Amino acid sequence: MTNEHAAANEDVTEKACDFLMGVLDRMGITADIDVKEEDDKIVLEIQTSNPDVVIGRKGQVVDALQHLVGKVIFRERGGEKGKPFVVDAGGYRDKHIERLRTLAARMGEKALKTQTIVELSPMSAHDRRIVHMAIADIPGLSSRSEGEGDDRHILVVPSVQAEAAQE
Repeated sequence: MTNEHAAANEDVTEKACDFLMGVLDRMGITADIDVKEEDDKIVLEIQTSNPDVVIGRKGQVVDALQHLVGKVIFRERGGEKGKPFVVDAGGYRDKHIERLRTLAARMGEKALKTQTIVELSPMSAHDRRIVHMAIADIPGLSSRSEGEGDDRHILVVPSVQAEAAQE
């Protein structure tokens, strides 16, 4: 990375932090932001005494904050690609991924045991991707998404069912 590129990246990160702090301030939340640059993303970890308020029900608040930061970053970069920014609080993102993997394992086990298709609740595209990847690691299973919009959900399919559907 050139020095010019690194400086531009730091500038964008600083603007993202300033914006996020401004939003948190308006929400009445006292917080600090730790910036962790990883290979594939830049994590803005919100440090606060009450992370649940920042996370919200089912992560809705932290997802909304991430969406807003994403819009600001896109504008700052003038549409140029760069590492995505991830807004997190209280380690919510990693815990959420772990919960999704556990759900995939449990539902995969159920599908294998009963040899029937198991239908999961609707979830976001990001969450579906994590579940699909977890199911792909389980022998004898496949998965597919079905439904439209907010109703889009995953079907966990045992291989026997998948073969029967092919015939």
